[in-house]
Amino acid sequence: MEIQKGFILTGNWEDNDQQHIIKFYGVGEKGPFEILINNFLPLFFVERNAAFPDGMPAFKRNPLKLKNFGGQDVDALYFKTQKDLFKAKDALSQAGIRTYEADVRSTERYLMERFIFGQVEVTGKGENIDGLWVFKNPEIKSAKYNPRFKVLSLDIETGMKGELYSIAVHQKSASEDIKKVFMVGEKNENRPEHHLSLLDSEELVLRSFLSFFHKIDPDIIIGWHVIGFDLSFLENKCRKYKIPFNLGRGHSKLIIQEKKGAGYFAKMDGRIIVDGPPTMRGAGFQFENFKLDTVAHELLGEGKDISSENSADKVGEIERRFREDKNALALYNLLDCTLVLDIFEKTKLIELVQNQSILSGLMLDRIGVSTAAFDFFMLPKIHRKGFVASNILDINRESPNQGGTVLQPQAGLHEHVLVFDFKSLYPSIMRTFKIDPLSRLLAKEDPIKTPAGIAFSSSNHVLPKRLEELMNRREEAKLEGDEPLSKAIKILMNSFYGVMGSTNSRFYHADLPQAISGIGRWVLEEAITFIKTQGYEVIYGDTDSVFVSLNAGLWGNINQLGNQLVEKTNTHLMKKIKREFKVDSLLDLQFEKYYRKFYLPKARNGGGEGAKKRYAGLLMKDGKEEINFVGMEYVRSDWTKLARNFQFELFQRFFNDENVEQWVKSFVDQVKNHQYDSDLVYKKRLTKRPEEYTSNIPPHVKAALQINESKRKNLKSVEYVITSRGPVPLVNDHSDLDYEHYIQRQVKPLAEDILAISGSNFDDLMGGDQLALF
Repeated sequence: MEIQKGFILTGNWEDNDQQHIIKFYGVGEKGPFEILINNFLPLFFVERNAAFPDGMPAFKRNPLKLKNFGGQDVDALYFKTQKDLFKAKDALSQAGIRTYEADVRSTERYLMERFIFGQVEVTGKGENIDGLWVFKNPEIKSAKYNPRFKVLSLDIETGMKGELYSIAVHQKSASEDIKKVFMVGEKNENRPEHHLSLLDSEELVLRSFLSFFHKIDPDIIIGWHVIGFDLSFLENKCRKYKIPFNLGRGHSKLIIQEKKGAGYFAKMDGRIIVDGPPTMRGAGFQFENFKLDTVAHELLGEGKDISSENSADKVGEIERRFREDKNALALYNLLDCTLVLDIFEKTKLIELVQNQSILSGLMLDRIGVSTAAFDFFMLPKIHRKGFVASNILDINRESPNQGGTVLQPQAGLHEHVLVFDFKSLYPSIMRTFKIDPLSRLLAKEDPIKTPAGIAFSSSNHVLPKRLEELMNRREEAKLEGDEPLSKAIKILMNSFYGVMGSTNSRFYHADLPQAISGIGRWVLEEAITFIKTQGYEVIYGDTDSVFVSLNAGLWGNINQLGNQLVEKTNTHLMKKIKREFKVDSLLDLQFEKYYRKFYLPKARNGGGEGAKKRYAGLLMKDGKEEINFVGMEYVRSDWTKLARNFQFELFQRFFNDENVEQWVKSFVDQVKNHQYDSDLVYKKRLTKRPEEYTSNIPPHVKAALQINESKRKNLKSVEYVITSRGPVPLVNDHSDLDYEHYIQRQVKPLAEDILAISGSNFDDLMGGDQLALF
């Protein structure tokens, strides 16, 4: 009898010889493992009084003490295979008979009903087959186990005509550091470095890489756009040479899919692929752009061996190195792998996704599916409360939610502004008013009513307790400096409101998001009203934040004043909520920031009202001042570097009470004199292939269509400039830059935000005051 602790990486199912088989792959105390389960039957639920049509596949019917959300008793139907389940579901649907939870994956149902969240203890007869421990129908239960994964960084180099030049890998684990480059070339060429293997052909490079890959046996593959470019390219090359692209454990196949508007996804048995840019975006990281060179410089202080600033120069240098200096190309290829590894280590991305799996229960290749994470927690809980849930497609899709309150901003410059935030507002509301799908369903049991009159049970609920546990764990993680765990908890908690408000969730009901956002509006408005009664001016409010401008007589001890106002407001809310709703408030308003100067711009629609969700301020942080932008062009990637740099320096001068008019004129002159040509680049993502745009073609697509057709195949974004001929891709000749376009579209609107305060206007400033006389 073998007992091992482990961590589940992937799972899948298959039907084989009238048998349903679930397979889990993971990393254990003795190495990688495979769990085979063939004694678990796929199932769904039907109402007890359902009469079945002819032609149903064989099934076993079991009466249960469960009901649907409408209160009808249900039975479970068990099938030999998933294929039979699908057939039965379709037959019942055509007969007008509703099924319940027929769309739940058997892999996830198996784990969730056993409350297994990634970490397991496996007990059973284990057999080591070629380094893979295989268990058949073992006992598995929840455990604590955090492996040190073997992480492999992968990068390839290619030629202009689609040739494969080289494949580089850099793998790190607790015990070893492996570097290797496989490159096309003659073996005696330039006496290659010890990490470089020169091989006679693309086919030999591919075969040598695959053999080496399985020898070092990584758990996780990382890279930079590694799925959409590197692995997709290698898959196509393997297909050309009729080489099985079997990167999975047990030499199983890697499957790559492209989903329109969502990017590339990859799946295989026993290994996980974590792609740098989408993972970092999902974790809330922000950079000027997500090029490897940009991110590496910002996080590591170093970048690529060949700069990506000029694509033509980069391609030319790669071609030259392949012809003349293969050692140098190998070092470049390998450096990209190392940079990605270092970025992952610096940001602790692997620890983040591992924590997301442990918290949600989802396997690592599913952690981004928030509705599935909610199911994983909620379904076993409601089963034990006596209920089953609907299929996702069967829910009632009612009217959309109104959302949070955004107070009309008081446009202009303000001094000494305090910002107050409600800590985890929506999770705190759910805890205070006991909001979840179960408490809505059982609202007649000890009801609590929200300000909008929506009722929830104060005694029968499951999500509020889970939120309490998560919030307490997050506080502990912060105290311990465990940023990956803290961030993973925040991502999960913040997803709950979105899931309950999403019509892609089986637990959607309009009352849930409307109740939460309605309470949020009531809380914000009540806090603002109270703060005003204390003699303060509220200049802006947004969902969970209140911006308060101090009068001149109150510019004393800012921290003391902010903390006193927090205490008074929290006390007021606590008493009011207890008095009106008979519940204990778990809301927590906190003093978050202090701006010495704070600017709210006007909306650019000409109506004179303040613009919502846009501001800039001189933030006091750790005794120092720094300019902070929210929603402004400086933090928006769809504006050029010219605009972002112009706005930053403009506000720097404005907040320091410097005259900006002469500086603006000087800046415009410098633009015309070619001093900022490298800052005029637009970058925009393509949501589909350039050729698929047929009408109202936007500028970035016009630019993309001018790029060589062979290079457009996997184009996901385009860099372009505006010339006298219109938009032109950066890789093409663009010597005829349209400076007037940039002045009018990228400088003027930003300048007018500030010039309007002094009564100036950009056109008068550029043309003198003469025009104002006519």
